[in-house]
Amino acid sequence: MSDPIEAYFHQYPTFPFLPSEDDWRQIGPFNALAQHLNWSQEHRQSEWEVFKSLWFNIVEGEFRTSDLQHYQKLCEDLNIQPIPDSINTCKAELSKVYVNIVDLVQYRKDKRRGKPAQPPALFGSLEELKEYSKENGKWYPRESAKAEMLRVLLKTLSKT
Repeated sequence: MSDPIEAYFHQYPTFPFLPSEDDWRQIGPFNALAQHLNWSQEHRQSEWEVFKSLWFNIVEGEFRTSDLQHYQKLCEDLNIQPIPDSINTCKAELSKVYVNIVDLVQYRKDKRRGKPAQPPALFGSLEELKEYSKENGKWYPRESAKAEMLRVLLKTLSKT
């Protein structure tokens, strides 16, 4: 099974996993699973940490390749025009973009599945991105970022 989140749910054959189409992180199904299996708060928290680590692997995989073609595709996804013709220029342009990583991954996954995909919102400032991320609970920890392309996009947001 290539989707680690789907594989996670398949560990629990008594749980009727119905994937959410609008949130690749599958938070709703995770909460339903915890309730279905009547997990204690301690066990739920432990499983939550395991579950979140799957997200990190998915995000890292989404941005793992860092050749010119992949940088250009990312620029295209973020409507950077004209598309730069070098990795350094792509990096320079991408570093100016304020985008929510969770939304960007959703957009890219939807496009690959042939679903009508709404491009992720581009924010005008770090403060706008921070506010949106906080209101929607959509964070990706900078310290978890290993992929070069991902590190170019990530901004430091304080949750407070």
